[in-house]
Order: sequence, then C-alpha cells, then structure tokens
Amino acid sequence: MTAATPPPGTEPGTETESELRAGLTALLQESDPHRQLDSLENVVVRAYFTKRIPEAGAVPGPGDAPQTIEGWVTWAVRRSSGS
Repeated sequence: MTAATPPPGTEPGTETESELRAGLTALLQESDPHRQLDSLENVVVRAYFTKRIPEAGAVPGPGDAPQTIEGWVTWAVRRSSGS
C-alpha cells in the first residue's frame, strides 16, 4: 500500500467528493464505499489524511474515526467546508 500520495497535480482539499471517493477506493482496493473498514484500512486512511492535512490533530483518532470510505469522504467534505 504505497499509493498514499495524492495523484500529481492535485492539491490537498481540492478534490471533489467523487474524486476523493475514487481515490480512497483505489488506495484501499475496495469497491464498496459503505463496507466497514478493518483496523489496518483505517490506519491507512488516517495516514493518508494526516499526510495531506498539515495541522496536527486534524484527523480523528481511532475511536472517533469514520468506519467506512463513505464516512471518510463525508468527514473530509465537512472539514473542507469548515462545518
């Protein structure tokens, strides 16, 4: 799982919801964005967002983290809109 880097030419926070969903499904090699992620998959997604979001503590901890790709997409969209 070395694909934790964003595609060339994309800046953090600029992906559309569908691009983010596609990126996470490709990263995890998972076609069902509603399937509950296992602990390793959640670590990978948290590392992906930690690398992309420079502010310390911006990514939810293991107990508070979304449990599906769709949940992470929702979290990222809300975070980028400042909600």
